Amino acid sequence: GELAVNAANRPLMSIVRQERLLWTSLGLITGAVSFIDIRRSLWSSTSALADKFPSPPPPAAPLPADEPVFGSRARLGVVRTWNSSVDRVFGDLVRFLSDRNL
Repeated sequence: GELAVNAANRPLMSIVRQERLLWTSLGLITGAVSFIDIRRSLWSSTSALADKFPSPPPPAAPLPADEPVFGSRARLGVVRTWNSSVDRVFGDLVRFLSDRNL
């Protein structure tokens, strides 16, 4: 069909395009409003639920620095295991870089 032309010789927006624009705008507005409403509802319900529980207890006192958590044998075993793991993982890379003097 022919498009109607307004006084400035520009085609007017067809009825179908106007309806698409209207329903798209209404859909976007409805989605945004519902998103904000749900978000607000979730925050308020979370806040209400958090208020029902007592506050967490204070943190425990730290261990004294002079008392080791593990003995020296356990620490040496961990260090040895760590070093061998690093050697296994990066050994080829280190050899490659050392061969190239990097």
